Amino acid sequence: MANMGLSQLVLVDPPAWDPETARWMAPGCADLLARARVVATLDEALVGVGRVVATTARHRRRDQPVRDPAETARVLLDDPRPTAILFGREDHGLSDAEVLRAESVLRIPTASHASLNLGQAVLLTAWAIFDEHRKRGGTATGRVLGGTPHAASTTARLDRRDRRDLPADALTMEPAVAGIAGLLDRVGYLRGVDPEKVKVTFRGLLQRASTSIREVEALRGMLNRVDWALDHPGVDWHATRRSHGAQPSRVEDAGGAPPRRSDGVLACPEEIAITRRLGVEE
Repeated sequence: MANMGLSQLVLVDPPAWDPETARWMAPGCADLLARARVVATLDEALVGVGRVVATTARHRRRDQPVRDPAETARVLLDDPRPTAILFGREDHGLSDAEVLRAESVLRIPTASHASLNLGQAVLLTAWAIFDEHRKRGGTATGRVLGGTPHAASTTARLDRRDRRDLPADALTMEPAVAGIAGLLDRVGYLRGVDPEKVKVTFRGLLQRASTSIREVEALRGMLNRVDWALDHPGVDWHATRRSHGAQPSRVEDAGGAPPRRSDGVLACPEEIAITRRLGVEE
């Protein structure tokens, strides 16, 4: 629970509750355990709760919706009423009467053997809620690894994401679509073909793939390079890579030498502009 940002634990008539043993087995969770409530009945546990979700692997013929953890997380965050997720005891789970107290049932899909131990079920459910919260812009500070303030965080990679990693909108994709159609037209692919039909195909492809802004920029850079190559047919592309420190070369009739990247590959001005936006060192 603490790993995934959940902080309210209620224990209903636990058979052998020992706070000291719990603290020893869950280092770093003293605050969560100190706030834990121990009650005698399920009715006491549900005071102030607006929605109840029951977890079970057994199929029951009732009218309750059955959802997996991811779908449950979406429902809970769409309607953030106080919600209790009920987990049964390790040996036999929730009773039929306890499941019937719930608005819906949460079932964790498995390949064959349906039974999960209590800790596994709680972790998978809590992670689904945490992950959905993060997808909606929730912050994830992350547990520090190594126990020091300067150690790496479990969410360090998430913190480095920037705007270009977000899905590109339709307007951002449109220059790439136009670039693809223009390139296909140059090589004769659109002869006798409606260009708009081809554009519709590529618009659908990019949108269904949830292409990021960074990926669209990279695609435009590739298209610009191919377009530039078609304008400079005399360039010997196989001789433009550095070989054992030798300077890259080009054929005699290639015309004026275009700019070069750090790896020696000839670059067109449009590509240089795009690689700068992508943060690629020239």
